[in-house]
Formats: sequence, structure tokens, C-alpha cells
Amino acid sequence: MKILASDFDDTLFVKEKDVLEKNIKAIKEFINNGNIFCIITGRNYSYLKKDLNKYNIPYSYLICCDGAKLFNNMDYCIDSYYLKEEKINKCIDILNSNNCKYYLDDGYNETTNKNDCIKVVGIFENLEQGNKIISKLKDLDVYSYLSTEHINIIDNSVNKLNSLKRLFNLEKLDIKKLHVIGNEINDLEMLKYFDGAIMKKHSKILDDLNKKEFNFLYEYIEELSKN
Repeated sequence: MKILASDFDDTLFVKEKDVLEKNIKAIKEFINNGNIFCIITGRNYSYLKKDLNKYNIPYSYLICCDGAKLFNNMDYCIDSYYLKEEKINKCIDILNSNNCKYYLDDGYNETTNKNDCIKVVGIFENLEQGNKIISKLKDLDVYSYLSTEHINIIDNSVNKLNSLKRLFNLEKLDIKKLHVIGNEINDLEMLKYFDGAIMKKHSKILDDLNKKEFNFLYEYIEELSKN
């Protein structure tokens, strides 16, 4: 048995319809052959599920919001990690002082309840503004990074690496059987620690990793299945 944890956007979920169909077919075969497939993403559960349902994408586990929410294949939430209100308020102060719109995320939807918030999401207007805010957030006890349009802020103990460790501990899985693949800055920690690969099109921050590169996810799944 093998276990594969894959990033979602631009790794599994791509714009090219024929490639997406091949990815999904490969995942189905991978699971049907007795393996475990985990989707690990910065997306929240509701946003992710729209595309999983639309395209009938199978999975054994979901790790959402970069690790703040963990789900099994029955969509039961098996673990959550919340941001403390003190940290939320400090993040909001920085976002407001830099004229950056934001919202709080409870792992499913936007929320106004700070006691149920796992992620603060800023909406930056340009890279200069986004990078300026990220530099200020570094002084806080949080983990933050820029995606295409958003500033993603979660607790500093939460990332894809730590969430995989938590999942394997909770579900009594053999972490030695784990392989990972991704393409972005929020994949860095797990790619450094676990055996795996990176997408050919990837963030420059992953350039120094000694990982094999693949054009498509299904190619990596095919290679794992042969070995």
C-alpha cells in the first residue's frame, strides 16, 4: 500500500480538461488498488467540495485551509485548529492599517465569529501591498503567505507538513509510506520533509528542492504504481 498527498489547484485540479480527466482516472485506479489518496489544499472545505462533487474526484482524506481542518472520506471533521482571538485582532490591525480588505474563515464559510475562526484571508490589490503586509505579519505568531489574490493567515503551528503528521497520528497510518506532490510556497514544508515530487510549473521557492519534476499528476501516480 502507498499513500499519496497531493496539492489541489494547479497540481490535481488544472484548466486543461483532458489532463484533469486523466488525473481523476489515475486517482480512482490508485485508490481501487488499495492505496490511500489525500487532497491537501489551502482551500476551505465548502469551496473545495464544489469542484470535488462537480468532477466526481475521489479521495481518502481531505486536508483543508493548509492543515487547519482534517476530514475523512465520509467528510467527518477529525481535527481542527483555531486561531486565537488575540492573534486575529493583531492581524486585522495590520490589514486595516494597510487598507487591505479581509474576511474570517471558519473552514467552511466566511464568519464574523472570532471564536470559530481558523483563517484570516486578506485581499490584496497588488504584489507590493501584499508583500508589505506579509513582512509585517512576520512579527506576529502566525503563518502567512501570498496566493494569487489572497493573503492567507493561519496559526504558526499549522502547515501542510504538521497537518500530515497529525493526520497520520490520529488515523494510525504508516508515515513511511507517504509520498507528496505540490507546486506552491505552501507546499514547501511537506516537500522538504517527505519523499515526493514537484510540478514542472512551480513557484521559484521550490527550485532548490532535490525533487523529480512532473508535467502532470497522473504521470507521478503512474510512476508510484509501478514501483
